[in-house]
Amino acid sequence: MITIEVAADGNCLYNSIICLSGNTASTPSELRVRSLIELFKNENFYHNRFAHIIGPVNEAIKNIARNFSFSELYEIAALSNVLKCNIQSVYPTIDYRSDLNIMNNTFEHAQCSIASKTICLFWTHTESEIEARRSNAGNWSPNHFVPLLLPSDNSQSQNHLRQSKISGSASATTKNNTLTQVRIPEFNADDNEMQPFQVPSTVITTTNEIITPRTKRRLQLVETCASVESKIVEHKRMQVRERMTAKRAAATSEEAERQRILARERSAAKRTASAPEVVERKRALDCERSAARRAALTPEEIERQQALNRERNAVRRAVLTSDELEQQQALHRKQMAAWRAALTSKEVEQQRTLAVDRSMAKRATATPIEAEEQRVLARERSTTRRAAHESEEAKQQ
Repeated sequence: MITIEVAADGNCLYNSIICLSGNTASTPSELRVRSLIELFKNENFYHNRFAHIIGPVNEAIKNIARNFSFSELYEIAALSNVLKCNIQSVYPTIDYRSDLNIMNNTFEHAQCSIASKTICLFWTHTESEIEARRSNAGNWSPNHFVPLLLPSDNSQSQNHLRQSKISGSASATTKNNTLTQVRIPEFNADDNEMQPFQVPSTVITTTNEIITPRTKRRLQLVETCASVESKIVEHKRMQVRERMTAKRAAATSEEAERQRILARERSAAKRTASAPEVVERKRALDCERSAARRAALTPEEIERQQALNRERNAVRRAVLTSDELEQQQALHRKQMAAWRAALTSKEVEQQRTLAVDRSMAKRATATPIEAEEQRVLARERSTTRRAAHESEEAKQQ
């Protein structure tokens, strides 16, 4: 088989097809557009067959839409269905690996049951192997397609087309200053018709990705975009944290309390709109997070957190009116009653034991003055509780 020189302008694949068809009315732009339409209409098929080899088909479609862009396997497979002929891809044995077997393959069109013509395309490079390696860090990868033709008097080469008899008008080409007759394939006249798509049985897939120039550029672009996006997101998060810190520092205690009340109202509205299962999962997750956070705290940090909570509660109670305070206490009692009612007898016993342990630990670490303050506070709470209980009984009577 002999190669024919075609223009290396990025449309070399389509130039090779036009050279093989002998149809001077066709243009590379027309074939490129028809390949795009084929890939778009049967995107799922091509994605399932080749995405794990040369990347997602949508990225390939974006690249194909640019005129004079380099072509790869997607275009070869699509053209075999556009032209309704088999395309034999021939890849040289330079730096050959087993994952390149897909490049040495015949791509059959969807109507593979119909007797079809077969044309051959050869992957090559516009420069010599030495120059190509020098410009690609010592590696060789193709950047050009040329057509392969059979001399009409070479009977042995006819077998390379798998008994596909290529008939058509004759054309002449020049090889080593010798005029040689070659056969030009004719394509089906109804190649504009789109038939129901079927999976060809002869397309061999591989699980390794072929590192071609486009794949390399795509991977580099994806890595760069991911790195830039992560940096942008992190920068925005830092800016938001800085703004929130500055806002809290500039806010008065009343404004901070209003913000907390507003946040609680939002949370309550969100919980009301959520399903009970979602609310329960969120509560369990919050409990786990709080437990993990407390377990990681040192005793000094725990003491600081407790002091901060006491100060917040004191400020919150100070800005509440007597009616609001009573409402808060009633709401808290209802929540505690509902929580206790949902506990099993075993959980109730565990809570009692835990409360006794906490009280003993608190008494053991308290100074005499703190212990006296705790007793006074406990007596006041008991008095308030009894008074509230007696008033409720009086109202009921």
